[in-house]
Amino acid sequence: MTRGPQRKALIVGAGIGGLACALALHRAGWQVQVLERAAELGEVGAGLTLSPNAMQAIRWLGVEPAMQTRLSLPPWQVAEDPKTGAEIGRLVRGDAAIREYGAPYAFTHRADLHEVLVAAVKALGEDVILTGRGVCAAGSEDDHAWVRSDDGETFTADIVIGADGLRSAVRTAVAGEQTPRYTGFIAWRGLLPYDQVPDGALPVGSAITFGPGRCMVRYRLEHRQLMNFVAFAPQEAWAEESWSVEADPEIPARLFDEWHPALAAVLRASRPGSCHCWALFDRDPLPSYSYGRIGLLGDAAHPMLPFLGLGAALALEDAVVLGRIMAETADPRAALERYSRARQPRGSAAQLEARRAALRLHGQGEDPREVNEETLDYFRHDPATVTLPPASGATERPT
Repeated sequence: MTRGPQRKALIVGAGIGGLACALALHRAGWQVQVLERAAELGEVGAGLTLSPNAMQAIRWLGVEPAMQTRLSLPPWQVAEDPKTGAEIGRLVRGDAAIREYGAPYAFTHRADLHEVLVAAVKALGEDVILTGRGVCAAGSEDDHAWVRSDDGETFTADIVIGADGLRSAVRTAVAGEQTPRYTGFIAWRGLLPYDQVPDGALPVGSAITFGPGRCMVRYRLEHRQLMNFVAFAPQEAWAEESWSVEADPEIPARLFDEWHPALAAVLRASRPGSCHCWALFDRDPLPSYSYGRIGLLGDAAHPMLPFLGLGAALALEDAVVLGRIMAETADPRAALERYSRARQPRGSAAQLEARRAALRLHGQGEDPREVNEETLDYFRHDPATVTLPPASGATERPT
């Protein structure tokens, strides 16, 4: 396809999804500008799952080599008996995942992936990312899209991509306010240096313990010599949707005292200030991810509960598919509509499946050893090669 003057995309949000989107659109020949609310670039959080579908996206984006030394590849994931800690199931990872899916199943620290993506985007130009630019309004016109920053400045481009997360201002502007629903679950997370992990609590790869009313995941971040843990349990009320609330580790520890002792010991081993908690809020799926010249990506499009471990993976998939479609679709509105048709069914299905996974992992519904993100075949999806929907009014052609 012969291109005219270079088209420009504004991306709101410099998280994992927004930065991946910038790389994907640049590869498609677009000029990109990223607006980030925070005054400084950085990423909070702890461990992050990169399932094979996520690793396929990372490969297509060109940052796999930079991630190699920042990945932990577990040989397997073990399911533990909540009372005894004995193995009651095993999912093989390691080389078997590479043979089966063409890419590894890996863990990393969220900040490591973010750092690699920031470096790759900055290599496109030091002024590509503008920090301290929170967005409060957005709109789509016939020939352009625009956003307005908190300080009153208006930015225009051929398209706007809202990648501004769970509380997306872009989504609110185009799809209306959607009040989040508290799910009744609280999560506690933390990191422990290997030498501070209680005896018998450090898994060889990763371990999950689940049962009525509680669930806990532990896995290694070998490149940092840290064990990541996340514990979940129902709590009646919560007023805040946040990743940054410091928690007293004794509170979750008491919830796990009746289970095998390694779990409560892990929680009690957390140093003051190193254990954080957040409430799990949920939003219903959107019917579309495109609104004229505005598109939604990642948590702005399909925020989901963490029980499938696919949130970052689907944001990376979004970016790759959007880049592929923009490279071959001349009209921006048609391209975004096509992107929505490609991504909305998968994103919405994953949101709803994550709700069901929450119940499974807390003793309701199917056995999580038999129904999980792998048996549901989420890992086999390769965003770099998946067949794209045809452009509106056109016959489908190979991609």
